[in-house]
Amino acid sequence: MSKYSSKNVWRSILGGTLIFLCIVLYAMAAALHRDTLVDWWIPAAVALILALASGATMWRIWIRLTDSSKFIINYICHTIFFCGIFLAAIYGINRAFPRQSTIWETEAVVEHKYTKTRHHRQRVSRRVYKQGAPYKVYYIGLELPDGRRKDMQVTASRYNRIRSGSTIPLTLQKGFFGMTIILKNTSKKNTTL
Repeated sequence: MSKYSSKNVWRSILGGTLIFLCIVLYAMAAALHRDTLVDWWIPAAVALILALASGATMWRIWIRLTDSSKFIINYICHTIFFCGIFLAAIYGINRAFPRQSTIWETEAVVEHKYTKTRHHRQRVSRRVYKQGAPYKVYYIGLELPDGRRKDMQVTASRYNRIRSGSTIPLTLQKGFFGMTIILKNTSKKNTTL
C-alpha cells in the first residue's frame, strides 16, 4: 500500500480546513470582544463548559479524522474546536440580536493613553520573512461611570486630540445575552472611535 492513500489525503485536507476554521472562529471572537464590555473569561468559561459537556458524547466523531480510538485525543480535539464555535457564537449572537430598547449614551473618562510598537512583516524570499519597519498602534484606557474599564484602539489623530482626564461620549446597548456592546458612529456627536 502506498504511503499517500486517498484516505490520508482527504484526512489531511479536512484536518487543515478544520484548523483554519478554528483559527478564524477564535479571531472572530477576539474581534467582537473589542467592542464588548465584558471580562474575557466569562464568555470563555461558558464556551469551555459547553465544549467539555458536548465532548463527553460527541468525541467519537473525531475518530475518523485523528485515526485514533483513544478517548483523550478525540476529546481534546473536540473541546478545542467546539470551544471556538461556542465562543464565536456567544459574541456573534450577542452582537447580532441586540435589545433595541436598551440604547443609552454615557460619558467615559480617559484614564490613560499609551502606544504599542509593532512591526510590519517584510518578505525576503519565497519562504523567508523578517521583521520590517516599526509602526505605532494607539490606545486609550476608558473608565465608565459604573466603574468598568476598557482599553480601546483609536486612530493617531484621535489619540493626539484626546487628553487624559477628559470625557468622551459613548453609545452603548445591551446585547442578546446582556453583555454591553459599544456602538460605533451612531450619532453625530459620537466620534470617539
